[in-house]
Amino acid sequence: MTHLERNIVHVSNPSRRGPGHLYFEAAKKLSGVRNLFEKPLELRKRRTRYDIYKSINASYYGYKDEEDGVLARVEGPTEAKMRVEVEE
Repeated sequence: MTHLERNIVHVSNPSRRGPGHLYFEAAKKLSGVRNLFEKPLELRKRRTRYDIYKSINASYYGYKDEEDGVLARVEGPTEAKMRVEVEE
């Protein structure tokens, strides 16, 4: 148990956001954690709707599922059994 864990209520909270932020504000000041929050500018760029939707194609909607044959191998026996049950 570290010093901060025993005295979590006594950690300074300059932002005064509430009791849940006491530990997290102090943890953000640690060197390893601080590096996680400081991202380069090129990683902070937001994706536009165009960027999100341009990668969506017919395979996203499942139109090409039957082309590789995996679906037929997986669902084939079950489909054949269901067809026999319907015919009876």
